[in-house]
Amino acid sequence: MTENEKTLTTAQFSEKTGISVSSVTRMLRQGKLRGEKRSGKWAIFESELQVGGVQPPKTSDQAAASPDANAEAQAASGKTYDVVTFARLTYLTENGVRQWLRMGRLSGRTDSGGKAQIYASNLQRPDFIHLVRE
Repeated sequence: MTENEKTLTTAQFSEKTGISVSSVTRMLRQGKLRGEKRSGKWAIFESELQVGGVQPPKTSDQAAASPDANAEAQAASGKTYDVVTFARLTYLTENGVRQWLRMGRLSGRTDSGGKAQIYASNLQRPDFIHLVRE
């Protein structure tokens, strides 16, 4: 880690990724994210946004250009979680789950009542597995 590399606070990292601040801090302590303490506060290097699937959300143009190739297989499996349950299973907040779903970073569907349902297969994706709570 170089001194000249741009860093983010836990709040800034949280905003860019949709992961709650407390979860970002926990991930730093567990070594799932690299950062260092500076004057008692975490400094997370901006390069960590690109590591292990923790990336800024896609723009709507990017999400539309890359449709989920596994959507049919996921729909066939049938196992889904509501937003609250999915958030409890991961380090994402409920708002983060909704945001990632809108951006196309998570795949899911809307049930007959208009509520978002997230496919369970998202929890097994290699680029997402580090966000699953143990």
